[in-house]
This record gives sequence, structure tokens and C-alpha cells, in this order.
Amino acid sequence: MSLAELLLVGLVIGVNNFAVALLLGALGQERRRWRIVAVFGTFEFLIPLVGLLIGSVAADYLADAGRYVSAALLFALGALAIRAAYRDGSVDEKLAARATTWGGLMALAAGLSMDNLVVGFALGLGDVEPLLLAGVIALFAVAYTLLGLHLGSAGRRHWGQRAQVGSGMLLILLGVAVAADWLA
Repeated sequence: MSLAELLLVGLVIGVNNFAVALLLGALGQERRRWRIVAVFGTFEFLIPLVGLLIGSVAADYLADAGRYVSAALLFALGALAIRAAYRDGSVDEKLAARATTWGGLMALAAGLSMDNLVVGFALGLGDVEPLLLAGVIALFAVAYTLLGLHLGSAGRRHWGQRAQVGSGMLLILLGVAVAADWLA
């Protein structure tokens, strides 16, 4: 696998982390950025390596299941963001605070990383070093997460409700793209 292909894999795989981080930033959770980055980065590093261990039979099964779990999670988060934009902010702050607890972030990261099981397995069969692959994926996930949190927070300060609706729509569109397998 060439360096350009490896970087492209990192770019594509990290998009869902960006979208979720954008929403978390729009919901005022940038202050928890290092916790969010640590959990997302760890999952994005470890899950492709776990994919290497699973094998082809399980990988084929998980490819479809993982894609739909990730798509459903993105769609649900998007709908939640749009709904939250039109409700009382105190309820949304509590929900966002719960989502950014260690347990909440682990659940989010696990759902977003399910498709990486198959990516890790499929790409690990090639000529790429597994730790390099996992490292590149994690690096892009961390960068996307930091960027998403910052942009979401800036959007919240400047555009308020529109930033939340925009992040929600982006998550829903990304969920549709994942379900339709357009990002593969």
C-alpha cells in the first residue's frame, strides 16, 4: 500500500469522528476535548488491530452489521442534534454531558469504530504494517476530532441553533452514506 493510499484510508475513516466531534462542539463539549480525543483515538487505533485478529468469516458478517450500526448511530445523533436545536438548552447540556462521560464516549467510539474491524482485516492482508495502519487511522481520528470540536464550538458561539441543525444534518447525511456504502 502506497503512502497516498494509506493517507486516503485515514481521511475517509476519520470522517465520522469529525461529524460527531462537530456535534459535541456545537453542544458545548469542547472543554472535554482531551477526554473525547483520548477515547476516540484509542478506539480508532485498537479496532483495526482487533479486525486483524477476527478473520475473514467473522469480518464478512461484521462488515454488514458494523456498517448498519454505525449508520444508525450517526442518524440517531443527527436527529438528536436537530431536535435539541429547538428545545430547552438545559436538557441538551445534561444529555451532552452524559454523552461525554468516559462510558458515554466509549459507547460512541465503539459504535463509530465497528466498520474499522473489517477495514483492519481487509487492509491488514496487504503489504501494510498493521501498527502503521492503526497509527494512521488514529492520527486522522484525533485530528478530525480536534478540528470538529473546535469548529462546532465556534459555530455554537456564532450561529447557535443553526450550528446544531447543520451538525445534525451532516450526521444524518453521513449515516445515509455509511448505510449505502458510498464511503467504501
